[in-house]
Amino acid sequence: MAHVQNTHPTQRKRNSRADVKPESPLSSDNKISKINTHKNQHWHTAISTALPTWTGLILISSLIFGGCCTNVFALEAIIKDQPSSGPLITFAQFLLTSFITFPSFVSLSAGPQLLFLRPRAIPLRLWLGYTAFFVAVNLLNNWAFAYKISVPLHIILRSGGPVASMGIGYLFNGKKYSRGQVSAVLMLTLGVVTAALADARAKGQSMNVESELTVTTLAGFIILALAMILSAFQGIYADQLYEKYGRDHWKEALFYSHTLSIPLFLPTHKQLANQWQTLSSKDSLPARLESFSPDGVCLPRHTSLITERPTIGTLAGILLNFRDIFWPQFMVTHIPVKVVYLLINAFTQYLCIRGVHLLSAKSSSLTVTVVLNIRKLVSLLLSIYLFGNSLSLGVLTGALFVSIGGALYGFEGTRSKRRTG
Repeated sequence: MAHVQNTHPTQRKRNSRADVKPESPLSSDNKISKINTHKNQHWHTAISTALPTWTGLILISSLIFGGCCTNVFALEAIIKDQPSSGPLITFAQFLLTSFITFPSFVSLSAGPQLLFLRPRAIPLRLWLGYTAFFVAVNLLNNWAFAYKISVPLHIILRSGGPVASMGIGYLFNGKKYSRGQVSAVLMLTLGVVTAALADARAKGQSMNVESELTVTTLAGFIILALAMILSAFQGIYADQLYEKYGRDHWKEALFYSHTLSIPLFLPTHKQLANQWQTLSSKDSLPARLESFSPDGVCLPRHTSLITERPTIGTLAGILLNFRDIFWPQFMVTHIPVKVVYLLINAFTQYLCIRGVHLLSAKSSSLTVTVVLNIRKLVSLLLSIYLFGNSLSLGVLTGALFVSIGGALYGFEGTRSKRRTG
């Protein structure tokens, strides 16, 4: 009969405890090392997640505030002498943007049935609808200059964009806005209008609004109002596209909205040709720059170097400062100055609209119009700084309104996200 060893439970516990080896200091250090590694990975993940957000914001701000502000200066340099050249300016902008973005979408392997274009994330028929809004808004905005609408008045009338966006969103898209958002938008609009009016008075520029509105000026008002309403509907249309198909397709919007618009200019090819002929018949860049002093500044009339501070009077003064750095000899000696302005306007418009599409893919249409309104004020302040104009009390008041309105809108947006989150 086999002998069975009977072990008492207490003895078994002692044996089990004896089997467990005491934790060495080395294993404790390993645990601490693992915890530190986990913390480092957590911080690395947090930083890598936050960096794209901040770099994206910096990129968007640089494109919108850099590209759009420069674009306004080049635009004013063209329409000052040729107010009817709006369609040519729009066509040049669309053509250059389409040319720059085309390589990202061409694919020879796609075949002729897809027009050698890569497969789209959003159907082409929907881009056609978006393009119809886009080309109409741009043509109307540039067309308004032919109806005695000055640049300051143009800025003032278009500053009502956020109000139109809010109204259209409420009436046709069921959007709800807080009192803070409404107050912020109204304050932003009031600030831009106040600053633009004060800046125009300081420069002695006419608003082109006579005591009795002429039919021409009234037509300009109607054109800008229609453009503002269509722009609000375009924003709603874009919001719906991005909500359905995702917000990572802004490059498609940039490419197709410009490329599909180009054939729409064919019926106006004679008008475009006449405008180009007029534009290209102007003075060349050296001829225009000869009127500037050797130091690269343009002196106002009835002033001297001794009695008055020299100022940069036009965009040509800025070009003069950089002609030896940026401009090839062929461009300096042969290309008319207005054509140079047109090229600058088209390229800066590409930068501007790229930033706008980036922003619209990451935020609502109302936020886009608010940011563009703030950009209008920045354009005015830069104009005052670059062209040597005095900073009037009205501009400072408008800047204060815009700053408060922008901060209030940002605060309301953060608070609404916390509520929904």
